[in-house]
Amino acid sequence: MAADPHQSQTNLENPVEIVICRTFAAPRELVWQAWTDPRHVGQWWGPAGYTTTTHAMDFRPGGSWRYTMHGADGQNYPCRIDYLEIEEPSRLVYQLGGEVAKDSVSFRTEVRFEVVGDRQTKVTMRSIFPTPQSRDFVIHNVGAVEGGQQHLANLEDYVATMSAGDTPEPPFSISHVFNAPRETVWRAWTEREHLVKWFGPKGSQIQQATLDLQVGGMFHYCMSHPNGMEMWGRWVFRTIYRPDRLEFISSFSDSCGGITPAPFQGLEDFPPEVLTTVTLVDHAGIGRGTLVTVEAHPLNGSKLQRDFFSAFHPSMRQGWSGTMQQLEEFLGS
Repeated sequence: MAADPHQSQTNLENPVEIVICRTFAAPRELVWQAWTDPRHVGQWWGPAGYTTTTHAMDFRPGGSWRYTMHGADGQNYPCRIDYLEIEEPSRLVYQLGGEVAKDSVSFRTEVRFEVVGDRQTKVTMRSIFPTPQSRDFVIHNVGAVEGGQQHLANLEDYVATMSAGDTPEPPFSISHVFNAPRETVWRAWTEREHLVKWFGPKGSQIQQATLDLQVGGMFHYCMSHPNGMEMWGRWVFRTIYRPDRLEFISSFSDSCGGITPAPFQGLEDFPPEVLTTVTLVDHAGIGRGTLVTVEAHPLNGSKLQRDFFSAFHPSMRQGWSGTMQQLEEFLGS
């Protein structure tokens, strides 16, 4: 089967190189702009679950970009890129390293931007290391291959928003790194005997539950809260891609599995259906593990319900933070 050109392809044949390429459905000038313009590059830069704070950026040969990457595991990574060669819009060469002299991760990267079709661009990112040992260090200790693939996937998502030219309502999103293999975390999300032991905000408990893990199947549960209130909920599965992605429509429910309004006072305008996506990726960073990201947005909601959902993000973050903590405790038990 031929490889999908819009997925990242990796070549490790040269013992001092990591070569990763990906084809984007966007013109070369747009992809170049996303990579080199300080207004854009910090919005997508890095592996999944990372955010970037730019301290200073001087994009020219001899200039530097100083920034800090913030990992979902709580680690901060001070970084510096020194630009060596710039051939707009086709080629970029830079030296990447940490902000401290003893930093063990330092290498030169050449990025090529090639026109390969009608409004398509192939990006090839070639990282060159001083020794095979230094390359192997970042592969095994920092997750450089997974990180590079996720890096280009983030760029693809961001370029798509630039191409669309719109500013859709941002989804609710929360990420957490678990010190467990991806397959173990997947089972915690998808097997009833595990799911009922951790799912829900801190202090809540699932009293009853059924799980039919198939597309169109349902996770139907009754949850008790510390104040004594009971609440029914349900997930209807839309995508099941083991062990990478789980997508479902979540709703408040009744004991028969029907959709009901939110049972809590003040949530009358909460959307009746929310599309929730759970992604699991190998964490690229010190300590490795599994990065879980939960994203949610209203499905077919009214403008009033969408606005309410956006304003409710802080409360959702509090609830999901407690849920992630319970999962972390469950995986460590």
